[in-house]
Amino acid sequence: MTYTIGDRKIHLESEGLSEADKVLLSSHSRLFKYCLNNAIYKLLLNLKNIVHLYSDIIIIYGTLLKKIPNYEDVTVKTAKSKSHITALESEFNTIFGPYGTEQVLMNNKWQTKSYEDIIKPMTSNLLEIAQATFDDVYSTLYCIDFFFEKFDNLKKLSIPFLLVQTKSVINSVKKSLYLVNLSTIADHLNSIEDINPSILRQLRKIEKITSGFEKESLVLEKCFKTYDPSLQQYTNILLGKAILKREINPTDCQIIKRRNVCFEAAEHVISIPLSENQLDSSMKILRNYFLYVALAFALLIITAIYRLFRVLFA
Repeated sequence: MTYTIGDRKIHLESEGLSEADKVLLSSHSRLFKYCLNNAIYKLLLNLKNIVHLYSDIIIIYGTLLKKIPNYEDVTVKTAKSKSHITALESEFNTIFGPYGTEQVLMNNKWQTKSYEDIIKPMTSNLLEIAQATFDDVYSTLYCIDFFFEKFDNLKKLSIPFLLVQTKSVINSVKKSLYLVNLSTIADHLNSIEDINPSILRQLRKIEKITSGFEKESLVLEKCFKTYDPSLQQYTNILLGKAILKREINPTDCQIIKRRNVCFEAAEHVISIPLSENQLDSSMKILRNYFLYVALAFALLIITAIYRLFRVLFA
């Protein structure tokens, strides 16, 4: 990682730091905490987007499952997951504000807050809840996927490759939780007078933790940017064209707003049969779209990780 202070660029991984570099780092040591807090802020915002996305998914699935008679077990399990994921969504909204207003917090001296006393415990708590919630969501999605695959007509309701993405989200949350529980001297940087070998090791540790958060934040961002457009297509094609028999305004297909489209569609469906029905042509288009999106997502993740490694180890 490169730190720019004035007209100087400093790399902690350099074999030997000059005395001038050490003086600069000592006088601007708070920079490391600012970068760490900022990385966590971006990570949590990307996780918040993921939580909104999965709330949409579970709400849509749960609403559709209510229209399938005689399979209460999977419907009840989905309802419990909906309760968990929407509770987590409310927790994020309480801390960061409703979707679309989160950037306001950056003006509230987020970067300067105590890492050990405020940022770390809050982040650890959120990540622990998120891990438990997404473990539950994965279990529910697995059951739904297994159930839908048993019937030709229900296969068209499933979102392809969602289990793979959910595993990726869970792994990212677990790695972030590990990182946030590592000890640092982030809150004691103001008292540094000399960059000795021991302090330099601690600064490098903070840098690696910061880079780790940035990497996981990138993974979550790519997940969201890949599957949010998929949900928009799902809303327009399945809920709009196949059920409501009309084109859905793109604005109404956006995150959170698409839940209203789902509720409207549910009012037009008495029950969803297990055999083939009129959804065929629209759903073939949708499944092909999801296939292309999943392939593009895989390429994006590989490219992003490759670029990150080049930056870190160049």
